[in-house]
Amino acid sequence: MAQVDDILTAVGYPIRREMLRRLAERPRRAGDLARGFAVSRPAICKHARVLQRAGLIQAAKSGRERVYALAPGAGAAMHAAAAQVEELSAFWDIALDAFRRVAEEGR
Repeated sequence: MAQVDDILTAVGYPIRREMLRRLAERPRRAGDLARGFAVSRPAICKHARVLQRAGLIQAAKSGRERVYALAPGAGAAMHAAAAQVEELSAFWDIALDAFRRVAEEGR
């Protein structure tokens, strides 16, 4: 399973999130996936590699083309990453509450 850091890096860029949305609809050839973006096709391929390293998409050769699809474990990986972010959020809530109490006591 991919590391949380890899997943957060992968979904931290709007183009990659849009690529995931498109692939959620159906698998797409590289050219179809790149269509409509204001970046070059090689840039889309680089974004796809980031998504692959994070374990969110997979690519298969079909003749001379690559066909991209969501990876089978992508949903579980995203849920695991979201759970860890939620844990961090809870930590910050506790830390900020403690800071507020100390600041109020010092008045």
